[in-house]
Amino acid sequence: MKRITFTAFILFATFASGTGEPSGSIKQFIDNKAAGVCYEIDNEYLLSGEVLPLFYENRVYVPAWFNNNVFSNNGYVLLNYIRQVDQQGLQPNDYHLYLIEKYLGKMHSDTLMDNEDMMKLDVLLSDAFMLLGSHLYYGKVDPEKEGANWKIKRKEPALRLDLKLEEALAENDVANELNMLAPRYRSYWMMKNELAFFLELNDQSWPAIKSDLALKPGESNPLIPMIRQRLIKLRYQLSDTVSTTFDAEFEKQLKMFQNDWGLNTDGVIGKTTLEVLNNMPCKLINQLKVNMERYRWLPLQVTEKYIIVNIANFELDLIKGTDTLISMRAIVGKECRKTPVFNDQMTYIVFNPSWTVPPTILREDVVPQLLRGPGYLEKNNMKLLRNDGSELAYNDIDWSKISIDNFPYVVRQNPGSGNALGRVKFMFPNADNVYIHDTPSRGYFARDDRAMSSGCVRVEKPYDLAVLLLSDNPDWLPTRIRDAMQQDKEEAVRLKNPVDVELIYLTAWTDGKDRIQFRKDVYQIDEMVLEALNQKPEAVNIKAILL
Repeated sequence: MKRITFTAFILFATFASGTGEPSGSIKQFIDNKAAGVCYEIDNEYLLSGEVLPLFYENRVYVPAWFNNNVFSNNGYVLLNYIRQVDQQGLQPNDYHLYLIEKYLGKMHSDTLMDNEDMMKLDVLLSDAFMLLGSHLYYGKVDPEKEGANWKIKRKEPALRLDLKLEEALAENDVANELNMLAPRYRSYWMMKNELAFFLELNDQSWPAIKSDLALKPGESNPLIPMIRQRLIKLRYQLSDTVSTTFDAEFEKQLKMFQNDWGLNTDGVIGKTTLEVLNNMPCKLINQLKVNMERYRWLPLQVTEKYIIVNIANFELDLIKGTDTLISMRAIVGKECRKTPVFNDQMTYIVFNPSWTVPPTILREDVVPQLLRGPGYLEKNNMKLLRNDGSELAYNDIDWSKISIDNFPYVVRQNPGSGNALGRVKFMFPNADNVYIHDTPSRGYFARDDRAMSSGCVRVEKPYDLAVLLLSDNPDWLPTRIRDAMQQDKEEAVRLKNPVDVELIYLTAWTDGKDRIQFRKDVYQIDEMVLEALNQKPEAVNIKAILL
């Protein structure tokens, strides 16, 4: 898109012919605000902050949405965009919809619209564009307050919303300029379509389907036609029949539904599948809204090769460009020890790692066991260390003076098959001491709900992941990696090219086939984000960086 350069001379020359009474009203409105308070029109605050006066000062206070006192098409385009912004999970009334329509209605009525009214409409539209642009780019909700342990590095606050608005007006391209501020991820725009679909579905009848018994393929049951209609409404490809038979076509589409909702694809309508089938459209609407907001929190782009772990999906993907190199099941933190949401760079891998027990696990799990006797150390191949790294025996400690809150030692588990980290760990150093690793407890990967760890991410296929991450290093062929994972000594290797790691939390998204995916809110934090989304917006805190 063309970049517009503004100077005082050009602005004056461009807008001089338009100076008149509306400009005077705008200047008076901008200049007369008391320090430390927000601009206000008809008891409604304007929230675009310091960029609003900057925008009008650069225009020499010439109206932005009127040409020679005639309302421009750009204004109608913005109005239409605001009316439909609920399809992006935002609230139209946050962007002065009522007042804009009020003054537009006055303009189209027999009532004379004076300069004061024109000023109010112009300023309302400008503030709406910049506030909406900020929400599309950064998100409406502050993730550090409402994101529940969301620590992903945010976009830098260097967005010149005043210049974005000038560009939109000059190019007569208001809608596209706003779209360019929204997330570029394809999933976001597919979710917009999904949200529009579920908003329409919300008006339809959605009675609860109840059954005390599981329904299985091959059976006949009078509930089958009702469930069939529910699946058809959700766009699954089924024949519209009143048959009560759980036939092969029905089973195939049911399994697809189970997969889309992260359920066990057993083709049986049990308690959990029935609960999900009974999810009201309004619940799914809210889920889409929350996760579209989370997309607005994400960075603009990632590198060519990166690892993404969706905590709510219990899955890790290694991606290169548009290709998924490998996907695998993951075990994430239990609700009381949540895996944090953040991004960092993986820089090295450790084969046969030792494990230094972190403070929370030490205090809550290990020290209580040590207070019972020395057997726990031997059973788990652990040793006690002083803070200087020197080892000491269990009997060297006066345990009568030790408690869970007074334990001045380090506990370390030696490398080996029973080590809590398994045979390999993948390191991306961070403040939370969270990393990706193997596990000796392989059976847990068969579970549907895999929120079971103490915060780190355990992966199903650590060997395959190591092979792919070291594929650009000729010294580390698959056979050497396999050998390194079988030895009893610790060995570290640096990645030639660090790989970005993103630990995210999404309970709704679209997959590579553009199919909508919904997942259980395992950490029960969607409601907190939704509540914040439904609040009136706060003034945006975006510094207008002068060029």
